[in-house]
Amino acid sequence: MKTRSLFPAAWLMLLAAFSFGSAAHAADTSKIEKVGGNTLAQEHLVLQITESDLQRQNLVLNVANNVLKARGGPDQIDVEVVAFGPGISMLFANNHHAERIQSLADQGVRFSACKNSIAGATRKLGKEPEMNSAAVPVDAGIARILDLVDAGYVLVRP
Repeated sequence: MKTRSLFPAAWLMLLAAFSFGSAAHAADTSKIEKVGGNTLAQEHLVLQITESDLQRQNLVLNVANNVLKARGGPDQIDVEVVAFGPGISMLFANNHHAERIQSLADQGVRFSACKNSIAGATRKLGKEPEMNSAAVPVDAGIARILDLVDAGYVLVRP
């Protein structure tokens, strides 16, 4: 009875796995590029803020700062904070955390502000709120999060 070596088949499977892995990485890079993320970073994180509470906002900013330090900076981890609902107040120009937000933005953290939430705040306040210069308006905060997650970001809601 003849026996066949599985060695060549194992090599072919290993080669196919590496080829698929490279193709998958290329696809992820194009998705990350599409959402405006840092394609060179090894990790991608989206932080959600939906509360106007200053302590919760502080926590989100702490998480962004701590993960940058722990992972070696913006070259290693790409971080975006998405604010919507009552959390949009975090990105108002007069927010208590405005200087911290600018400092994090200077370190590469992106801040997305839901246009729907800005419109709601405008109705509530009777005038359009002045936004932090680091805030980038997006059509819908939840849609932005879905796009980021689809591109490979990990969603954290501290």
